[in-house]
Amino acid sequence: MKKFYCWIIITCLFMMYMASNGIVLNTFNLYLPEFAKTFHVDIAKATSLAAVLYLVLALPLPFVGNLLEKFSPKILILIGAVGTSAGLFIMANAKSFATLQLFTIIYPFFLCLVGLLTSMYIINNWFVRFKGIATGILLMGSSVGPALFAPLVGKWIKTLGWQMAATYQFYICSALILIPALFIVSHPSKIGVFADGVEGTEGRQPTTTKKERSKIFKSALKSFEFYLLALVTAALWFCIGGFIQNQRNYQADLQLDVAQSGMLQGAFFFCGLIGKLLFGYLGDRFNVRKMMLISVSNMLLGCVLLYLSLADNRFTIPCAIIFGLGYSGTFTMIQLYIINLFGGASYGTILGILSFIDTLAASIGVALLGALRKSTGSYHTAFIVMIILTFISLIATFYINRRANKINSHSIFN
Repeated sequence: MKKFYCWIIITCLFMMYMASNGIVLNTFNLYLPEFAKTFHVDIAKATSLAAVLYLVLALPLPFVGNLLEKFSPKILILIGAVGTSAGLFIMANAKSFATLQLFTIIYPFFLCLVGLLTSMYIINNWFVRFKGIATGILLMGSSVGPALFAPLVGKWIKTLGWQMAATYQFYICSALILIPALFIVSHPSKIGVFADGVEGTEGRQPTTTKKERSKIFKSALKSFEFYLLALVTAALWFCIGGFIQNQRNYQADLQLDVAQSGMLQGAFFFCGLIGKLLFGYLGDRFNVRKMMLISVSNMLLGCVLLYLSLADNRFTIPCAIIFGLGYSGTFTMIQLYIINLFGGASYGTILGILSFIDTLAASIGVALLGALRKSTGSYHTAFIVMIILTFISLIATFYINRRANKINSHSIFN
């Protein structure tokens, strides 16, 4: 049984990520118009809840990355699991807009400990040759969750009201976060097994001294690749996070009601599920840097179709498919790309900083795309911004790859 414990680990991480990010964060946009109606605020103020949520999620990430190098990831996960459950309880029982604002502080604060950053840190400990497929399986959670629950949540909101829908989410997501957290093991060496379940395969070794980690970290900060990578991932997360939390408003502009919107989002996230697993599989078999370039190109095409769908609804379904595959492929490859360039002794700290930048960019994306819609009356300008940023990411990724081919990145950063 212990031989296959790595797959138990990824199953537990998948369930926690599916609930905390997939179901909660990626269906949150469906609630925003309902919050606006219930508490008599305009839609821009309601949408600001999502922006604040991402902002609060971003702020602690550099510290969490550093904590992962010093303390047991399992302890951090258990604390985060309890805290996220408490946050969901607050949302389900909100009686005022101020209570919802409290949710957007408490929930993301604890999500930092149980979310993507910690999960990727544990994957880097448990997997070597199957790291790509393990990452794809994990990230599928953020697509499986809304693919299954966006239609349900949309139906619950329409027929039962948003508060009952939030109550159902509290029960389901709390169970999916709290129970798997109990089975997490931080490193295969803790139970005397090997990475990938293959004898002799060693996962990342967190045994380097503080001085060695500091040296590697400073070396990374001096590299041009680090800042280009920060630009790439920030631009992509601006588009990913910004669009996901503005989906409901975009679909309302297409004259879709909340139930129809939930169905379309289900299709979008189902395509995202396929994209994450596919690119994770390909990431194990082909050059990660080339696959990153392909995934960004695919997302650029998705952004173009998104823009075209505003004027012609015949592009709506193709957009859901291509952009779903594009954002999810990019999402997966970003994680593998970071490991490829900076996956060594200071990986946790570096990932924490990049995750902070990414999540902050997503927060800005949510707010700015919503503000552009409010000021111009449509998402035309907002989607042009997304096209430009994705194109910049494509060029920067190409440049990083060229530089990385000329130097031995692993000897410098790992």
